[in-house]
Amino acid sequence: MKKCKWVLSIVLPLITIIFIINPVTVTAQTGKPITLNFVSFAPAANVVEFQHIKKEFFDRVNQIAKGRLVINVKGGPEVIPPFNLGIAVKNGTIDMACIPNAFFEDLVPGIGVTHLSPFSAAEERKNGVYEAINELYRKAGLFYLGRGEATEHGYFIMFLNKPVEKPADFKGLRLGGTTSFHGQYRELGAVASTLQTTEYNTAMERGTVDGLSTSLYIAMAYGLQGVTKYVIQPGFWRSSVAIPINLAKWNTIPSDLQKLLIHEMAAYEAKFAPYELEQRNAFLKKFTGAGPKIINLAPDVAKWFVDASTEGAWKYAEERQPGEAMAKMKQLLKQKQR
Repeated sequence: MKKCKWVLSIVLPLITIIFIINPVTVTAQTGKPITLNFVSFAPAANVVEFQHIKKEFFDRVNQIAKGRLVINVKGGPEVIPPFNLGIAVKNGTIDMACIPNAFFEDLVPGIGVTHLSPFSAAEERKNGVYEAINELYRKAGLFYLGRGEATEHGYFIMFLNKPVEKPADFKGLRLGGTTSFHGQYRELGAVASTLQTTEYNTAMERGTVDGLSTSLYIAMAYGLQGVTKYVIQPGFWRSSVAIPINLAKWNTIPSDLQKLLIHEMAAYEAKFAPYELEQRNAFLKKFTGAGPKIINLAPDVAKWFVDASTEGAWKYAEERQPGEAMAKMKQLLKQKQR
């Protein structure tokens, strides 16, 4: 009996120490799957921004993980409003999300300019941009898995009800939309106003604004093809949609499964870019098929339009969030492409 007590007095403290040092290993050995509850900013009916990532990334990870890790897709905006997703992930209400960085840039200063990146997702993983973004995320209690929508350039488009041909034609236009576009509007010489996406259709129909900038998917979802006269080409910028994960939750995932998530995220980014570009062209055809006309700006005007849009966005971002984080992002995103 004394021998038994002596053995227990040695073994039990050792087990406790092992669990404290490596809780992930002990938890993993219980056979219970690690569940990541996920919510998207996009509704489940959205083929490009919801269904594609579920099928090509989440379902694939679940299959490869063989029950050790499960990404549980809870739904879209009906579960948690898009602008509340960032704080919901940080607080652990959910474990991960798909959300534009601009929707929670106040929580993670500096990330609101990722749509201005000249680099592909693959390039960002090699030139230090990915690590810099992740560093900002970690400071806010989040882990940056990658771009939920790794698009090519030209993702955003300006929709107008007044024709434009030269820079002077943009001056004085009343342009609405989220604050992500206010810098662009000001640099083009327009008057900026803030609109929620749900207000886009009414504002265009009633003439409250002369136009706005958004993605084709949002434009189609809110029926702008019925209240828009012109679609300006070229488009500009990239999508800023990202996949944040609660950092504390991330740290409970075994290293091999962390590597699996990172590897599959990078693979998904590479697959999404050509898929989205194909869908973008198809959506543009559907949109203009309903009546709006495309205005292809002359080469010199097109360059001015894209350059002014980008410079205006940088100025606006630096005004709103001056400091080290924004300066670091500007340095990285304005480095020369290799």
